Amino acid sequence: MDPTTLFTYERHVDSRALRGRTLLVTLGAYSDAGDAQQLVDDQLLNTLSSRVVGRLDMDQVFDYAGRRPEVTLQLDHFTEYQKPEILLHEVTALDGETFFLLTGPEPSFQWERVAGALRIVVEQLGIERTLLLQGFPAPVPHTRELPVTRFAGDPDSITVRRTMPGSFRLRAPFTALLTMRLAEGGHEVVGLTVHVPQYLHEMTYPDAAIALLGAITEEQGPELPLGSLESQAVPVREAVAAQIDAQPQLQEMVEGLEKRFDRMITSGASAEVPTAEAIAAEVEEYLASFEAEGEDGKNTSDPDGPESPSGSRPSSDPETPSDPETPTGPDSSDGPASTHSPDA
Repeated sequence: MDPTTLFTYERHVDSRALRGRTLLVTLGAYSDAGDAQQLVDDQLLNTLSSRVVGRLDMDQVFDYAGRRPEVTLQLDHFTEYQKPEILLHEVTALDGETFFLLTGPEPSFQWERVAGALRIVVEQLGIERTLLLQGFPAPVPHTRELPVTRFAGDPDSITVRRTMPGSFRLRAPFTALLTMRLAEGGHEVVGLTVHVPQYLHEMTYPDAAIALLGAITEEQGPELPLGSLESQAVPVREAVAAQIDAQPQLQEMVEGLEKRFDRMITSGASAEVPTAEAIAAEVEEYLASFEAEGEDGKNTSDPDGPESPSGSRPSSDPETPSDPETPTGPDSSDGPASTHSPDA
């Protein structure tokens, strides 16, 4: 099927006049840990000048029955239908640089055709570098700087060498295929995956978006404003700290994660540094728990992280720090966005 008919530019847009050096991609996958992608989208589209310049034909690539959009029934009529859309935005950074942002859910069908259509768009717009952004629930503590690992079509195109510690065979997201197809066409593409503490991944976690925005600049992308993200992050940090301080079991869990995290990043004769094989085995064991969940249809390993005896987890609501509920969850039941590894 012809990929050129899958993507269309808006009627008021002259595609020949569009040019940009960077394309940011926040398409959904298994989940959006910490709402990282959504926070990045909101930050860029609400603080910078932007406009929609193109879109994919969702009726051809989206499973409406499997991922039903929400609609409001107001007494005797429907309103507020949340139409799923994959949109291409033209965005102007504070320094005047123009870049593009591709937002929306993961396509359900015709992955090869979608990848082909997006490759054509990249070539038409003169994109020099595509950056894929994703949040991933990981065994890391919230008390340390969140790691942002990289993967790429061509590993030599990665600016900051910070990758996953081993090889993993996992179910692929669409962005894995997109990475491969763009690279086959000679285009630079780098994936940025922020590691979000697994016990916080279902809540809105602004620090995850802050880490991704910083990594974009490190990987030769535009300099982007943090805006209100820092002010949003402060009450979340305080609420999480208050809940953990009040529960010894959670304190022990975080202390254990801190020790393992520090060993992984510390060098020196007196430091106990685990081997790459040991790190890979630990991460692979953690990721395997989500594979089991997706195959069995139930959770056998509690990917949300350890609970206290009362079953509570840290909440993102600073007004109710003891609320055990977290406001958001994965977009799909397949598992986490853990497929963003070098071999995914």
